[in-house]
Amino acid sequence: MTKTRTVLAAICGVVLAGPALANACLRPEERSALDVRALRTYLMVSALNCQKGESYNQFVRRFGTELGVAERAATAHFSRSFGGQGRTRLDSYNTNLANEHSEDAIRSGSFFCRDAEPLFQRALATPGADLAKLAAERNIPQNYTASDCPAGGAAARQPARASRR
Repeated sequence: MTKTRTVLAAICGVVLAGPALANACLRPEERSALDVRALRTYLMVSALNCQKGESYNQFVRRFGTELGVAERAATAHFSRSFGGQGRTRLDSYNTNLANEHSEDAIRSGSFFCRDAEPLFQRALATPGADLAKLAAERNIPQNYTASDCPAGGAAARQPARASRR
């Protein structure tokens, strides 16, 4: 009787977790959204560490629409991938991303702030439609990666994993 309950519990666990595991891949628009979020977080940390608050505020005002689109795409990815845990996972991603960039600022010393203003200038000169392209080109480190979804956007059966790029 105990073995039967154990087997049933395992099956139920797989059935309940199946949708989250089945969807834990990144669609192209989700990957772009996470790149934009990484850029935004990097600039936020730069603003706080390098007294670039006005440059950051200009960035947020200039790209409000694009940042909103990235927010919605990231929220959709985490919700699709992790179901009811999506919001918690997204919050953890955001916190860990900010912490990672703060640690990078500490390790980089004065070089971090030296590079901040040119990045703000380049970002502010970028057309809105090209923000995701700039974010991808900068290859800003993230603490979250997942495999690409197969062609056609269907979800793959590969769980997301946390790691540095």
